[in-house]
Amino acid sequence: MRENWATRAGFILASIGSAIGLGNIWRFSYLAHANGGGAFLIPYFIALFVTGISLLMVEFALGHKFKASAPLAMRQIGRKFEWVGWWAVLSAFIITTYYIVVIGWALVYFAKSFTLAWGADTKSYFFGNVLQLSNSP
Repeated sequence: MRENWATRAGFILASIGSAIGLGNIWRFSYLAHANGGGAFLIPYFIALFVTGISLLMVEFALGHKFKASAPLAMRQIGRKFEWVGWWAVLSAFIITTYYIVVIGWALVYFAKSFTLAWGADTKSYFFGNVLQLSNSP
């Protein structure tokens, strides 16, 4: 049996979260300011609407038509296109793995926030104690 979304709002929010991503939210304002502010918005929105939204609509349409996962839907289009579906699955897995690590860092900082364990220099605490970066591999 195939599962469906419980509410339309849940589907829309999941789609928005998938399309935007945490990286855009966290770093966008900093990068826009550092690279000229509003001038960065023009190519960003062009890329978002021309590429991102159109690909999202195609993916939704294929999923709706074939009622299948990405690899199976692409295979039903043509046997030689199945790899495109697996590429989407692999990309989602890699992105999810990255965000799990970022969420782990956020949880560490949240736990440390109750005691302000990082002191006055948050940058050196994060790179030295949390990430444990060194000058050598």
